[in-house]
Amino acid sequence: MIVSFVVLLFAFQWIMKSKLEDYIENELPDTLIVTYSDLSLNIFSGSLEVNKIELSKIGETTKETLATLKLDQLRVKNVGYWNYLVNNTIRVSNIQLDNPDVLYNHNAKIQKAAYKPDSNKSFDKIIKVDGFKINNGNIKIMDVEADSLMLQVENTNFSLKDIRFDKNTSEQKIPISYTDLNLIFDTLFFRMGDYEDLTLGKSEIKNQQINFQELTLKTKYSKQELSRIISVERDHYNVKIKSVKLEDFEYGFRQDSIFQFKTPKVTFAEPNAKIYRDKLVTDDESIKPLYSKMLRELNFDLSIDELIIADANISYSEKVKADRQAGTVNFNDFQATIKNVSNTYMSPTKTTLDINTQFMNHAPLHASWEFDVNDVTDLFLFKAEIDLLEASYLNKFLVPNLNVRLEGELDKTYLTIGGTDDLSRIDFKIKYQAFDVIILREDGKEDNKFLSSIANIFVSKDSNKNNSQFIEVSKEGIERSKNQSVFNYIWINTRAGLLKAMTFE
Repeated sequence: MIVSFVVLLFAFQWIMKSKLEDYIENELPDTLIVTYSDLSLNIFSGSLEVNKIELSKIGETTKETLATLKLDQLRVKNVGYWNYLVNNTIRVSNIQLDNPDVLYNHNAKIQKAAYKPDSNKSFDKIIKVDGFKINNGNIKIMDVEADSLMLQVENTNFSLKDIRFDKNTSEQKIPISYTDLNLIFDTLFFRMGDYEDLTLGKSEIKNQQINFQELTLKTKYSKQELSRIISVERDHYNVKIKSVKLEDFEYGFRQDSIFQFKTPKVTFAEPNAKIYRDKLVTDDESIKPLYSKMLRELNFDLSIDELIIADANISYSEKVKADRQAGTVNFNDFQATIKNVSNTYMSPTKTTLDINTQFMNHAPLHASWEFDVNDVTDLFLFKAEIDLLEASYLNKFLVPNLNVRLEGELDKTYLTIGGTDDLSRIDFKIKYQAFDVIILREDGKEDNKFLSSIANIFVSKDSNKNNSQFIEVSKEGIERSKNQSVFNYIWINTRAGLLKAMTFE
């Protein structure tokens, strides 16, 4: 009896293996092709091993390969037969994929339905997997039309625990529940669009923590080439960030349709940003919303309690004249704390920015900014305080762009700007001395003494008026150019206050 029973078990195992091999060979849809070197099944331990797997998804109409998977080994351990027979539950102890290489060929002309499984049969089983693991995986997504790389992730290790699939989870945007997500990869490349690429160094996502290392955002073209191929103005980026950390993040879907993302803290460490714009290219006349409107009109729910920018260096350059180099504005040792970056908080909670930096490499600058994302008028308040600023440092921007050179010192500057998306007002207070405006000739090298002398007739040499070292002025009704940036709005207010303070009335 014992011998017969053992023979029967081995026969059953042989039958089950044959049926599985037959199913893979003959029962799979024609659009799914699977090959492998060998298959090992052990019904005693409930384990399955398949080696050297190649799986291809073929387009039903195009007959082209949509996706491929190459895998050194697939291991499934401890499949529970009793649970399946009694509770209609497929219970697996562990699933492991070794050295998978995934290639996905994205073709915008092919409908998304072509990438979905061919079978429409409902799956009424419950699946429980104690652990799922991918060792040393690589993912590549190619754009078929452009024959270019869209996404590449190398040397990926990924794991999940307590995975469950049932009738309830199948109706969710993410059709499974799980715990202990852990993802580590060495490098990531992502094509953000037609002009910019994003890369990451060795990074990790573990449960509710994200740690991205060596993030870069770069324009894929040179400055000259970008100016040649774009039809309207566009910034040229060269941004490097040492790390980006998100703490205790949560995500999901509200009403099973609207994506939600929440985190108490995001930290950008040591960003180094060089931004360049060629103003000789045709202006981009599209409307530029203020930050409050941008947040308010996001198509998903965002809640960031606090966003930290630490030890940043930022430079912005504009090229205005074809025969001159671009003018540059610098912000060094840039520290910012931004609170309530969100479109979910209710009034009177406001988004606030607190900024400390060195302006033009030497002048301490402190600024604060606040607005209520729920205010449809986009009411905001911006305040700034600048310590001793040598006027000559501004020449790095003014000479190549405006053909003007300044001399003198701005000892102390205070400004407060309040307004909406339409109009604003500035209150401006400044202390300065020995101030001169020098207008240059067309070559930008020699003084135009005639125009300079006329300009200085209207410019006060210092701020000593009415026995006060400061000049205080206000200017109302400053109209926003809505096809210009948010920072242009701050600049035209500051310029209005500066001109009124320094010219004779």
